[in-house]
This record gives sequence, C-alpha cells and structure tokens, in this order.
Amino acid sequence: MVLENNSNVIVMITREVEDGVIKCHHYWPTSMKKPLELKSCYIFLQNYQILDYFVIRIFEVVKKSFNIMDIVGQMREQHYGMIQTKEQYIFCYKIVLEVLQKLLTLK
Repeated sequence: MVLENNSNVIVMITREVEDGVIKCHHYWPTSMKKPLELKSCYIFLQNYQILDYFVIRIFEVVKKSFNIMDIVGQMREQHYGMIQTKEQYIFCYKIVLEVLQKLLTLK
C-alpha cells in the first residue's frame, strides 16, 4: 500500500502490544544491518530516534523485481535492431547482475 500510494510518511498510533493484546504487527526491520524481506519488496531501516513518547524510524522501501526481457523489449521498441544475439542478451544479464551486486555493497 505504501508503494502503491507513493507514501512517504507512516504513522502508527498504537503500541505493538497493549494489555497483553497484539495491536500491531511488526512491519519494519529490527536492525539497520539486515532489511526486512517481503514478497514484493525490501524494507531497510536507515535510522531511528527514540524519544520520550514515540519513536521515529526512517525506512527505505525498495521494490528489487524486474524483467530483463521486458526491458530489452522496450529498448528494441526505441531502437530497432538493438540486442538481437544470444551474446547480447547474456551481456545485459551480466551488467544487471554487476550493478545489483555493486548496490548491495553500498548498503
């Protein structure tokens, strides 16, 4: 829902547990070192601040899924004859893999 609505603020106005009753499920990562992996996205805890009456958490929500075949199709629509051989497709996959691995090292 956050991604669909392009939300940049989430306000939770309850505690996780009140009087022994679960009021809110944990939808954020507990560590800045390890993201919460969901079905369609990753949630990274960028920073947090614990105050007297509330906690402020800064998240990054990343949606990692894409289809290289779709991207190649779009590229070919824009430039006829682009990426035609098996070797060119393999090159595209290798470049995407390299970029993703580089992004992981930046986290």
